[in-house]
Amino acid sequence: MLSGTLWPAHPRPLSGEALSSWFIRCAHANGMKAQTFAVRNFGHQRQLWNRDIDRQAPEWLMQTVSQRTGVPLNQVKKMTVLLFEGRLFQCKSLSGPLRWWLPLNMYHRIYRNYGVLYCPQCLEEDAIPYFRLNWRLAFYTFCPKHQIMLHDRCHQCQQPVAFHRVELGKANLLEASSMDHCWNCNSLLSEAPQELVDKWHKRPFTQWEALLNVVDRQFRDCGPLNTARLILWHQMCRLIVSENLAPYLQDYICNIVDQPIRELVKSRKAFEQRDLEERHYVLGLAAWISDVQAERKLHTAIQKRMLPLNQVYRDLRLAEIAELDRILVLPTSKRGGTKKSSQR
Repeated sequence: MLSGTLWPAHPRPLSGEALSSWFIRCAHANGMKAQTFAVRNFGHQRQLWNRDIDRQAPEWLMQTVSQRTGVPLNQVKKMTVLLFEGRLFQCKSLSGPLRWWLPLNMYHRIYRNYGVLYCPQCLEEDAIPYFRLNWRLAFYTFCPKHQIMLHDRCHQCQQPVAFHRVELGKANLLEASSMDHCWNCNSLLSEAPQELVDKWHKRPFTQWEALLNVVDRQFRDCGPLNTARLILWHQMCRLIVSENLAPYLQDYICNIVDQPIRELVKSRKAFEQRDLEERHYVLGLAAWISDVQAERKLHTAIQKRMLPLNQVYRDLRLAEIAELDRILVLPTSKRGGTKKSSQR
């Protein structure tokens, strides 16, 4: 018997599911398109798809979804970026860059950035295809389960993944397609080519994969997270893609580890705004120089003038600098970036 509080159909969240994915499944389970379902529940004044609801989910959305599905509010919040607050970054900000989070760069419900990733084999194996919250993280470039690279766009038309648009603007579409279809060309994302990940150096890739598994478990039973190592890894990613801050760092690392020197996009774009292929390449180089031997490697790079010392601490908060000091002993005379700044 229905209580009148719950939606007639209220499917439970799937393992690691993002709030945006779950909301659309709830809409389809109730026989509605996502936009119609949103209007029925929130009215025309409260719009959902003009924001990244996995990052900027308003309280009224999370409260309503919790009440209408019977899922506890704290569990709903863990389907958003709030799961990573205090772990991957200090605190969530509503706008601007957020460390490790892939931006969508939205314009009239259209994504101009490739901020939603997917594993084609995961989608193929899903009884009901859905999108994981972890696929929104900049370092989640390959699937630790299937050992293949993720994709950040449709393999046929090259459009960004926007599963909320699968039915949008299609008045004659009576039954919505599943979320593993491209909104633009209707190709099956689960049929995208599967490319094995190239683990060209054992130690950094072992640590990297261990982190992906920790994130997949939503940080349960993983012990304390090495936040200092994550801060350093991100700093090295930022510096490698920079034309000005450490212009010789990429070449220096590549020559040591015998990796090709790739021409990176010359842009002031943040690391998180770069496409999947470039990000994965940079992450590998940064993982090598920031691994458990980072102190020795950084000392050498600084001595050879490949890495300006002050850039190691650039734009970090005082608390984050203290975190780095737990794993590094570097000269202090030329430190910079001790002022508070936005998470980058």
